[in-house]
Amino acid sequence: MLKLGGFDIIIGNPPYVGYSKVRRDYTVRGYVTEPSANLYALTMERALALLREGGRCGMIVPIASVSTEGMTELQQLYGNMAQWHSHYAVRPGKLFVGVDMNLTISLFQKVNDDRRCYVTGYRRWSSGATSDRPFIFTTLSYLRNPRLASHANPYPKLGSLIEEQILHRMLGHGRKLRHYTQPSGTSIYYHSGGRYWRKALLAKLSSHYKPVTVNPNVAPLVFGLLNSQLFYWYWISNSNCMDVVSREVLDLPVFALDMVDPKPFSELTDRLLKTYAASSTTRMRRGERIQVEEVNFDVSKAKPVIDELDRLLAEYYGFSATELEFILNYDIKYRSGRDSEQD
Repeated sequence: MLKLGGFDIIIGNPPYVGYSKVRRDYTVRGYVTEPSANLYALTMERALALLREGGRCGMIVPIASVSTEGMTELQQLYGNMAQWHSHYAVRPGKLFVGVDMNLTISLFQKVNDDRRCYVTGYRRWSSGATSDRPFIFTTLSYLRNPRLASHANPYPKLGSLIEEQILHRMLGHGRKLRHYTQPSGTSIYYHSGGRYWRKALLAKLSSHYKPVTVNPNVAPLVFGLLNSQLFYWYWISNSNCMDVVSREVLDLPVFALDMVDPKPFSELTDRLLKTYAASSTTRMRRGERIQVEEVNFDVSKAKPVIDELDRLLAEYYGFSATELEFILNYDIKYRSGRDSEQD
């Protein structure tokens, strides 16, 4: 087919399998996506190579394909092709029964046209008798990828112009959280899991809490940021929507933290920690050889305090009333539901 120009159309659902699991059976050579270490990346590379100029390709792949540093080679391979990426959650409804993974449907036309690069937001839908699943594609809308040079993620999940405006406003301050980290000082521990809320504490409760260490003067602001709904939206927009990794924390765009009075943030920190403590429960997680005491929080009960944090942050970011309203209510239908408890 390559001698004839390649295939007109290629569609598929490639295997989501780590390359290390099949390396004993076969090896690949000459693939630029080999460092991505997953067969779906290799399949995507081969499919795009077999596609004729002007041909079209559509694949269903993990959301990590356009949302993680581990897939950098694959993202670079997409280059300036015309492309459309839509994103689908795994809770509360699944795109495919039995596939417990956040997914992206990536569509391409093999033409050199960087103006046609479009993305969507992170789509959720209910399950069961009242499911809105029949409408997830009829209500789909794409936004032109802004391709922000100062932004760590080349494919942010943006579903509306207001989300693009919020991201532009955050980046406009020209600072990242990493600019305020240091080897010693106050450590704030952000939780690396959770679906519907973001949570950070001043103590490490388990190995799932990762530290970021900052100057004590800005610690109350950083604590507020990492517990905010703004950070939840930013994390959803730029991650695999399952794990909180250092890129989303350290490259979080911030205002001049060292120029802000920390006292209002300190007061909200105290109130938030008390609210967390009041909603906490403890259980024993039993494994084959060890038992671990696990502390869970119903973070949704702290929303009134978190709302105050977001209003305070909005003043320093310069968000409009409409932008703040979007942040306060982002994904609220699902974040306040039963599925979000004990997040």
